[in-house]
Amino acid sequence: AQTTEVATSTVGVRGQTSLDLGAGAPVSLHGLVGYRRAYGEVVPKALLSFGAGPGFLTAGTPISRDALVAQAGLDVRVGRATTLGVAYTGQVGERTQDHAVKGNFTYRF
Repeated sequence: AQTTEVATSTVGVRGQTSLDLGAGAPVSLHGLVGYRRAYGEVVPKALLSFGAGPGFLTAGTPISRDALVAQAGLDVRVGRATTLGVAYTGQVGERTQDHAVKGNFTYRF
């Protein structure tokens, strides 16, 4: 077993606000824009072998050392304890991009 770890730091602006659109369903908006820096080895590598055979080195997709990160989301409270939401998260670097859209359902009891 092997573990690969990369330390990162992010600096930027994060904001959140709540709105009441009058329909009885409060809306929460949140977002983040920032700069992320990765430290150390940014190319994941592993020394592998099949059984007792000779070892070989394999490398994964490089992580961008510098990247722009962004997040934006919307949550709607549809009941006293129920919230529905959708959010975008992404990062764009010199060599790589990562984008995702996520939905969530939260029930608090």
